[in-house]
Amino acid sequence: MKIKYTLIIALVAILLILVGCNNQSPTGEVILDMDTSVSVRLPIPVVEAGQTPFYVADDNRYYTDEGLDVQFNLGSSETNPVKMVASEADDFGVLGGPDTLLVARSKGQPLVAIAVIHRNSDFPVILTLKDSGLTELEDLENKKIGFFYGHISTDVLHSLLNKYDITHEEVDVGMDYSQLIAKKIDAEWAFRVTAGLNLPEQGIEINTISPADYGINTHGYTIFTTEEMIEKNPEIVKKFLRATIKGIAATLENPEEAIDILAEKDEKVNSDLEYKRLLMYNEVTSNSEEYPIGYMDYEMFKETYDRLVKEGVITEEFDVNDAFTSEFLEEIY
Repeated sequence: MKIKYTLIIALVAILLILVGCNNQSPTGEVILDMDTSVSVRLPIPVVEAGQTPFYVADDNRYYTDEGLDVQFNLGSSETNPVKMVASEADDFGVLGGPDTLLVARSKGQPLVAIAVIHRNSDFPVILTLKDSGLTELEDLENKKIGFFYGHISTDVLHSLLNKYDITHEEVDVGMDYSQLIAKKIDAEWAFRVTAGLNLPEQGIEINTISPADYGINTHGYTIFTTEEMIEKNPEIVKKFLRATIKGIAATLENPEEAIDILAEKDEKVNSDLEYKRLLMYNEVTSNSEEYPIGYMDYEMFKETYDRLVKEGVITEEFDVNDAFTSEFLEEIY
């Protein structure tokens, strides 16, 4: 038995030496093959359909195949993606749109978008009750409208109302739709993929007034990192983005399986509702020869930037080209 154990130990030692010979630095130091740990800050504090592609990429081991060990962290008002990535608490972040990144950039944060998942998403909208008769933008003249001050939607909807000189009264309602339902206000902001879906699911019939119908385009989930990350770790950025793109593609190809993966992340997930939500996300996910997954360009960012400058949200102007880079998308494709 002693001889047997000695032989086993000797074989293990030889194996380690052989592995070490194939994994050495120029100085002869043995390099261990280990996954690189990265963390991602998601935009909201709950598990929701918009996050599905990231969890699909993780579940299908696309990140592992790239040598990455990825941790996903939910965002909140205190741990928002801009704050957490700018402070280097997280390596990558996801925002509801490029608007927030551009505002952060104007305040000196060295953040750079590396992909936009939803082009022309038209997520921020105005909702009214079905029986209100308020179906067009001009119907909101002198009406009371609920906003979520500080939210990405407010700047978009202010642009819409100001563009057409719609006089109105404002109320800060946050994410509470009880005043709209009780008819204490006439209209309220919403994301099409959240309240725009949730309210009808609760039996509340609504009208939707969309900025896109009035010439204001908005875009959805934006993946970003820091200038330093891009400069010092470009391979990690490319690997993360490549794996994420595979996750998006898999989600588009099989949304039913994707929702099953999402549901495993939180027992509170309503699979039927999140499946409907996912289909809404998928409808506006770039995925064509002209606009491949992750596509973004100067016009998308410049149009958003100009709107924010006009509304006075951005007061310190800068070169829009510095706010995004397509270099990794170009290398991947």
